[in-house]
Amino acid sequence: MLTLLSALVLALATWAAYGEAPVVALSGNHSDATLPFWQDYTYCQGRMIEPRKAWQPLPNAIMVKLQVMHRHGARAPAFSKIPGDDTEWYQCGNPDEFTFTNQGDVLSPGRSPYMKEQIVIGGAFNQTLWQGNCDVGELTSLGSHRMDEVGRTLREIYVDQLHFLPECMDSSFQISHTYIWRTRMSVENLMAGMYPIQYREPMQTLTMHVKPSVIEVMISNPTACPALANLTAVWTKSPEYAASLAPYSALQTKLVTAYNTSGVAGYNTTQTLYDTASATFCHGLGLKGNLTGGDIETLVIPGTASYHGLWRTFAEAEQAKALGVGPWLIEILASFSDLSTKLQVYSAHDASLDMFLGVVADPDLPWPPFSSSVEIELWQHEREGLVVRMYYEGLIVPAHPQLNCSFEACPLPTLEAFMRRYILDDYPAACAVTA
Repeated sequence: MLTLLSALVLALATWAAYGEAPVVALSGNHSDATLPFWQDYTYCQGRMIEPRKAWQPLPNAIMVKLQVMHRHGARAPAFSKIPGDDTEWYQCGNPDEFTFTNQGDVLSPGRSPYMKEQIVIGGAFNQTLWQGNCDVGELTSLGSHRMDEVGRTLREIYVDQLHFLPECMDSSFQISHTYIWRTRMSVENLMAGMYPIQYREPMQTLTMHVKPSVIEVMISNPTACPALANLTAVWTKSPEYAASLAPYSALQTKLVTAYNTSGVAGYNTTQTLYDTASATFCHGLGLKGNLTGGDIETLVIPGTASYHGLWRTFAEAEQAKALGVGPWLIEILASFSDLSTKLQVYSAHDASLDMFLGVVADPDLPWPPFSSSVEIELWQHEREGLVVRMYYEGLIVPAHPQLNCSFEACPLPTLEAFMRRYILDDYPAACAVTA
């Protein structure tokens, strides 16, 4: 079984061994604004702002609110075992959940005495899952470690450098995660890095806000909105979608050949194989067949096109954004006005960040890697009033061409008006599908 340290060493060794320059940055036609996001892109690990270097306070302004939305850390494959794949997943034995929940690794009165049991998966149905101690889509030790690092970086910037957030944790911080367990564990690790035990009062708690799956808004919800489901089906059957996959047909064949699943229904497309291939690579567990690290980075494009293109290149993208992203935009806009707390954190998914960026950012941004984040800073400027500065992958977000501002300092009224274009008055009516 792999310890956290050995898992990190193995992952780093694999990235070094297979880390040739990603084909993505070389083959794409990117503008000066978006090219930096594609250079040195890796799906395995998001990039953060560099404290005291790339990040500096906004001149002539005082910060008043910070919203952070992040993708969860690295995880086990989100789909069950691919037939014939004997990769073992012993990556989830120490997800650091114990450390945060119990305020340390020593039990004492008032500390919850439970910890996940490490177990080799077995039983009557064990042929449907890999050997190991990871559930499908579970946050791994590597993912926990990376989220802790994200929290430490946020602390270095917004606590130590700017002195905006308090030195000790404030229980009024607004923390939201989705109903999927790995987002809860990810934000716990982020907060553990941001506010280690010495910066928390004894027995202090944070309230974690989570919606039931049927009313979730931090990921698009085609179940609650059948009209969105219909639009998605139209997109994935469209000539435009097929055209977006065409440049990668040879590479997609290479992926299917590597897993030897060309004749296995349900396991012979990039959409079904990429998730496992990338998660395996990111955890240092190797590559199948003749796949390379550059292949993994490139395959993220066809592997996520069914979702990424829905908000961008689809002819009905504007309506899709209103139905899929609008419900979350309502909450993001409300947070701008809520100054009862300085910090709002949304612990979510790659698809969450991608659909939000599909609204506000240049369409040519790469897919959100593991543990990537968007920082939305609200500043009170002495001349311009309330302005928003926004980062993604450690860089200022290039604004959507129709958004008449720069995220170096976008006037809040301008951003609010633009986001409201995608908020509907009557979602039950807009989402209804007539027979």
